[in-house]
Amino acid sequence: MREALVSTRIPPGLAVSFKSSRKQFPISNRSEQAVTQSMTAQEPSSVTISIDAQSETGPLDRIWRCIGYNEINWTYTPIGKQVLRAMQELGEDAFYVRVMGSFSSGNRRSYSGWGTTNCYTEDAAGRAHYDWSITDRLYDTLVEYGCKPMVVLGFMPHDLSAHSETGLFHSWRYPPKDYRRWQELNFRFAEHLLERYGKEEIRTWFFAPWNEPDERMAFSCDPDEARDTPQRRQEEYLKLFDHAAAGIRAADENLRLGGPECDKSTEFLEFFLEQCKHGIDHVTGKKGRQLDFVSMHGKATGIQPVQLGPSGPSVQPGACVPMPDFDLLVRRRLLAYDNVLRKYPEFHSLPWICNEWDIDFGTIYGIHDSSDYRFRDTSYYPVFLIRMVKEMLDLKQRLGINLTHIGTWAFFFHGSRCFEGHRALFDPMGIRKPVFNGFEMLSRLGKKRLAAVTDDTELDISAGQEAGIEGGRCPTETETLDDLPQERRILPRPQVDVLAARDGDCVQVLVWSQVYRCDAIGDRPVDVIIRGLEDWVRVRISHYRIDERHSNAHTVWEELKCPDWPTDEQVAAMRSREGLEKYEADRELTPAGGRVSIQTVLPMHSVSLLLVNRCSD
Repeated sequence: MREALVSTRIPPGLAVSFKSSRKQFPISNRSEQAVTQSMTAQEPSSVTISIDAQSETGPLDRIWRCIGYNEINWTYTPIGKQVLRAMQELGEDAFYVRVMGSFSSGNRRSYSGWGTTNCYTEDAAGRAHYDWSITDRLYDTLVEYGCKPMVVLGFMPHDLSAHSETGLFHSWRYPPKDYRRWQELNFRFAEHLLERYGKEEIRTWFFAPWNEPDERMAFSCDPDEARDTPQRRQEEYLKLFDHAAAGIRAADENLRLGGPECDKSTEFLEFFLEQCKHGIDHVTGKKGRQLDFVSMHGKATGIQPVQLGPSGPSVQPGACVPMPDFDLLVRRRLLAYDNVLRKYPEFHSLPWICNEWDIDFGTIYGIHDSSDYRFRDTSYYPVFLIRMVKEMLDLKQRLGINLTHIGTWAFFFHGSRCFEGHRALFDPMGIRKPVFNGFEMLSRLGKKRLAAVTDDTELDISAGQEAGIEGGRCPTETETLDDLPQERRILPRPQVDVLAARDGDCVQVLVWSQVYRCDAIGDRPVDVIIRGLEDWVRVRISHYRIDERHSNAHTVWEELKCPDWPTDEQVAAMRSREGLEKYEADRELTPAGGRVSIQTVLPMHSVSLLLVNRCSD
């Protein structure tokens, strides 16, 4: 019945063409003329977007205001501060920032995909010593720029690891050799934060022990795989959680602590919730565990993972379709988690924090490992982000879930080449990527969502379904689409869709064109009709665009022949096109019958922001 979930047949009339993505980097830039000429002979169908300016459907929750990264030491560097400042300048509520490695040991230097604070060491006599100097630099910077941390309580300090013999770069993943000291570390850490920033501030943060404990590569019990069973890892994680919670809440019982920060595993989530409801706490000896929020991760991409071998990184061609899987990430993953949480009503109503929820795979890899990672730097990524936000908002409302955050991972790597293709909002030169402009578009939406619909019948197709990637991502292992209520069914999405909002005398409209295939091209004529403007004599239209030719420094870089280490002049050329750009000059219209009609043409993987302001009488 999986074939019924999403059709693998391109619907009739789909006016796009597809090119092979198995090209070696760099990929030459296509001009607008070339895009038009490469379309199929069939005339593209037009789309009508209908918006009612008087029909508010509720608040537009800012669930997208969340990012994360591994390299915590990047935070207080000049470019780190530049990025945080740019996020702050978007205005609105504070961005939540999830950083990992608050307890990690090292030599006080940052490594690709990692970070360290070296806050805990033991002397020759086994006495514990605490040093918060790096910790203070990290959190001082986040607080300075108005961010709210999502604190990962990890990873295991080398001197506290149960398997320190594995070495500095492996000992972090194991439980503590002494749980009392682990509890004390968490207490001292929380106590220090409270003293430095005050309880009112710290009570707005989130705390969670560890990251993805359902993955052996992130949490292990024993270097010997034969002894490192899933059951042992589950039990050790509960001990880890209980002692961390005891330490944190001893400092302030009102601090928000949750978990399990699981990576795709519904089985682990159910185990954790069952233990939170019925299990015995290892510290208190009482039944059940206090849980202030539920956190989970979602990753969905058809990109083949990079394999490290004797000759360096490699990718096996043809092993996987190199396309992000929108259906898997946005619908099936969330529905699968929802199925589990509905078994525990006392937890289902808690805040849901999806603080790693994006289309990336391969933490430290980029385009020089596989050209498939190119989409992270192109206009594809911001449109995917906006499209995902809209779908998640719809599911939040439809399913009645308390979804508060979805986090985009934003890695940064010092010393990387220009537009390396990493998961980041800025390139290593400090140049805004198109995805940052997607965040800026979202930030310009008003606080009240408006009723808006599309009549597009061109439906997206799941990459995972077409590639035969199973992964157990359906609501349950036994359910089919027909088993689900209508409101919970997985359905294909239109190619051209809309998200609209309002603040006072300004209506904001995001309208986009995208399918899951990164290499799809083709234009779609769109007519945006806004009703409910009977009292508006004149309106001013401001039109912003992200596509291959607008708000896109990456395109400039390609036109410069993709320099790894650009000159100052080349950097300046890219910076001139990095910000959010207008697609056309502002214009004024007179509503007819209380409505205005705005026509445009959307290339594939593009999004327009229309600001419709009421002119003064």
